Amino acid sequence: MKKTILFLFTAFLFSTCTSSTEKKSSDQTSVKSDSPTIERSYTGRALNRFDQAIFNMEQEDSTRIVLENEVLFIGSSSIRMWKTLREDFDPIPGINRGFGGSTMPEVIHYADRIIFPYNPKLIVLYCGENDIAEDATPEQVFGSFKKLNAMIEKRLPETSLIFISMKPSVARWGLWDKYKAGNKLIREYIETKNNRVYLESADVMLTESGQPDSSIFIEDMLHMNAKGYAGWKSLVRPAVEKYYTQPVPVSQ
Repeated sequence: MKKTILFLFTAFLFSTCTSSTEKKSSDQTSVKSDSPTIERSYTGRALNRFDQAIFNMEQEDSTRIVLENEVLFIGSSSIRMWKTLREDFDPIPGINRGFGGSTMPEVIHYADRIIFPYNPKLIVLYCGENDIAEDATPEQVFGSFKKLNAMIEKRLPETSLIFISMKPSVARWGLWDKYKAGNKLIREYIETKNNRVYLESADVMLTESGQPDSSIFIEDMLHMNAKGYAGWKSLVRPAVEKYYTQPVPVSQ
C-alpha cells in the first residue's frame, strides 16, 4: 500500500514538473516571437513558394562585397526586373531584393532574411499589386502593409521607408479602381508618419487621357521596359536622395 501511494505521489510530482517546464518553454517562445507573422496568404496558400529565390539571394550575399549604408529595394517583380537599379542610383549604393510575383504577406514571411540582416538606412518598397490580382481586397493589402511597417518601426526605428504605389498597367487595367483604393488607404496612413514616403507611380505611367501608356511596357503589358524604368527613376531618385542624406525624425 505504501509503495502504491509513493508511486502515485512520484507520478504526480513528475506530471506537475513537466507541465511547468512546458509552460515555461511556451512562454519563452512567445517572448521571442515578437514580430507579427503571416503564415499563409489571403487565399490560404503556404508562403514558402519563393524559398529557392531567397536562398539564392543569401548565397549571393555570402560572396558579394557589401557596401556601407545600402538602400534596400524590396517587393515584387517590378523591383526584381529593375536591371539598371544600381546605375540609376549611383553613387548611392542600392541592393535589389525583389522576388518573383511576391505579395505583401510573402515579404513579411521572408523579412528576417531579406530585410533585417541588411540593417538598411532606407527601404524602397513596391508590393501589393499581385495581392489584389490574387483577389485580396484593398483593405487586406493595407492591413498587411501596416503589419510590415510595424515590424520595421520596431526593429529598425531609424530607417525610412519609401512606398511606390501600386501601378497602373494595360494588362491589369480592370483592377485599377482596386489599386487606387488600396493606394489611398496606404497614402493616408503614411501621411501620419514622419519617416514614411508615398510616391504615386501613376504620375509617370498614365497618358494625358488618363490611360496607361503602352509604350512603357514589354510585350506582356504588365512589366516595364527601359522607358518605364526611366520614368520610375525620375520619380524615385529625388526621394531617395532626400531621405538618404537627410533622414527625418522617427514618428512617436
